[in-house]
Amino acid sequence: MRDRDRLENELLELRAVADALDGSLRRFAAGDIYQNMDIAFPRTFDGMRKDFNRGLRSLTASLDEIISRTRELRSESTELRLSLHLKGEEDAARTAAVSAALASLAGVSNATRSQSARAEHVATILHNARLDLDRPRQAATAAGTTTGDAAHSLAQLKALVEDLRPVVREAALLALNSGVNAAQAGPASSDTLGAAKTLHALTQQIGTTLEAIGREADGAIQSVDASKNALDELDREFQAQHLYLEAAGTQAQALGEDARQQERELETIRSELGLTSRRIHDPDRMPHPPLFHLDAIDRAAAEIERQADRFKSAGESYPPITPSPGSGRRSHLKLVKS
Repeated sequence: MRDRDRLENELLELRAVADALDGSLRRFAAGDIYQNMDIAFPRTFDGMRKDFNRGLRSLTASLDEIISRTRELRSESTELRLSLHLKGEEDAARTAAVSAALASLAGVSNATRSQSARAEHVATILHNARLDLDRPRQAATAAGTTTGDAAHSLAQLKALVEDLRPVVREAALLALNSGVNAAQAGPASSDTLGAAKTLHALTQQIGTTLEAIGREADGAIQSVDASKNALDELDREFQAQHLYLEAAGTQAQALGEDARQQERELETIRSELGLTSRRIHDPDRMPHPPLFHLDAIDRAAAEIERQADRFKSAGESYPPITPSPGSGRRSHLKLVKS
């Protein structure tokens, strides 16, 4: 019982970390990477918060760069299409436009490669966060086991008190009967009468003490049960965080895989554009007209934007919840428990 205040303070700190991670990870799992975790963490967990925010900032910067460069590519493609339509066989103008598209595409390819590396970095951070949460989770589980043992010991103490009560009542009855018999025997049994009175008083005092012990044991059992319920809920919180971290890691890996796929597609487009640029002075040798390749570029750029839009803000916010010392069940666990 002497460590209960310390355990409660540690539980509040761990719950604050769990609540903050719950809100941010749910938003990340929903596809919202435009966020920042501003909740103050305990000193031991603040590095994890900073790494999380730093990784997200890098990821969002890379994604914004991809979107910006892709739009530039589509704009260059539109200008090239207009130039081809207006100027026809003006090779110099078309060559310049294709060269600009190639340069823009090279920037997009570099940004995509950088996004892939940053997505892997975020996935590593999430994996390390799962490992870091294992230690407080194990500590909470051990504390729950210790609390359960304490509750069992208190229950045994209460049972012993209940077993002593009939014994004390029987002793009090025997003392009372002895006193009555000694009083009836007359002055010759005065010593026996005094001993009987003393024994009766002692049994009354013992009975009062047993009542007090029973009340204290009941209060201690209630406190220990409340602590055990809080520890059990904290363990469920950690299980939920483990699932959220796993889901977020899956999202980060998917983002990295999409980036690698986009990089391969961009390399294919660059090859197509290079072929177009080399053959632009000899249109008869080209298997397809330039507009065919521009259509392929537009489709690829649109696909890149569509893939990037999957990781924009989801429109629904899941702000971190301020921890409370109560042990009631919170609604953000519905996703796991359902």
